[in-house]
Amino acid sequence: MPLQVTCPHCGRTCLIAEQHLGSQVRCAACAKIFVPAGPSTDDDFPLPGFDALATASSHLGLHLDIGAATSAGRVRAHNEDRCLIRRQTWNQADDLHELALLCIADGMGGHAGGATASAFTIQALQQALGPLFDDALAGRLRPDAHDVIAQRLSAALNDASKAVHVAAQADPQLKSMGAAAIAALVWGPSAHIAHVGDCRAYHFHADALVPLTKDHSLVQRMLELGTLKPHEARHHPARDELTQAIGRRPQVEPGVCRVAIAKDDWLILACDGLQAHLDVPALQQHLRLALPAAALVARQLVEAADQRGGSDNCTVLAVHCS
Repeated sequence: MPLQVTCPHCGRTCLIAEQHLGSQVRCAACAKIFVPAGPSTDDDFPLPGFDALATASSHLGLHLDIGAATSAGRVRAHNEDRCLIRRQTWNQADDLHELALLCIADGMGGHAGGATASAFTIQALQQALGPLFDDALAGRLRPDAHDVIAQRLSAALNDASKAVHVAAQADPQLKSMGAAAIAALVWGPSAHIAHVGDCRAYHFHADALVPLTKDHSLVQRMLELGTLKPHEARHHPARDELTQAIGRRPQVEPGVCRVAIAKDDWLILACDGLQAHLDVPALQQHLRLALPAAALVARQLVEAADQRGGSDNCTVLAVHCS
C-alpha cells in the first residue's frame, strides 16, 4: 500500500511503497535523494540524518534532464535539421556519472542538399564521438581532461566537414550543400562545446542567460569590427552568410569553449531558426518562468519561434541540471 512521505529538500509529498521505508528514494518533484523514516528502533543502526543524506546525494553528482524539439517552421516545406542525443550513466563505487552528447546540424543547399549535409554531419559526429563513451566507462577518459575533450570535439567536426565535402564533390546535385553544426559533451560539472557556423549555445545560471558561442558569419565579423550595430544585425541582408560551414571546405576551425554547470542551470543548444525570432532577453524570460522539465522547455521555445513567424527550421536541445 503506498504511503505518503514528505521530501526534506522541497517539502513536497511523495507516494512510496511501504517496503521502501528506511531506504533511499528519489523525490518525484525535485529528483533529490532522501531516506523516509521507517519503523526501525535499533539504536545501533540509526537512520541517516540530513547531513548524511546530503553527503549521499553529493556522490550522485548532477542529474541531467534532456529534451529535444524540432519544427520545419511556417515558411519551409521540409525540415533539414538533424539532431542527436546520446547519454550514458554508470557508477564507480559510490560515484554516479552521467555523460551526455548533444549535437545539432542545420543543413544548407536546398532540400536534397541540406538534408543530406545535416544527416552526414550527424553520422560523422556519432562515429567520431561515440568512442568517448567507451573510454569514459573504461576509465581511459576523465571528466577533467578538458584539453583532450576539446580536441576530440574539434576533430569530430573536421571529420564531418571532410565527409560532407567529399560527398558534395562526388555529386553535382549536392555541390552547394553544407551545414552549421554544434556539439556539446556534458559530464560532471562541465559542458564542453564546439561549433561551426551559426548554431548557438546558451547557459542560464543564477537567473541570467549568457551566450556561449559566436556565429561564424559576416554579420558577426562586422559587429566585432564595429561597422554594424547590434540592433541592425537581426535584419541585415547578409545575416545568413556564413564564414565557416561544415562541408564548404575539408578543414574547419571550430569555436570551442567550456562552461561550469551547477544545480538549477540550463544549457540550451539551437540552430538559427530560434535566434531569428527570440533574442537573448526573450530567451532569458522564457527560462526564468520555465518549469524544470527539459522536454517541455525545448517544445515551448520551438513553438515560440513558430508563433513569431517560423521563418526557418528550428531545433532546440535543452538540458536542465538538478
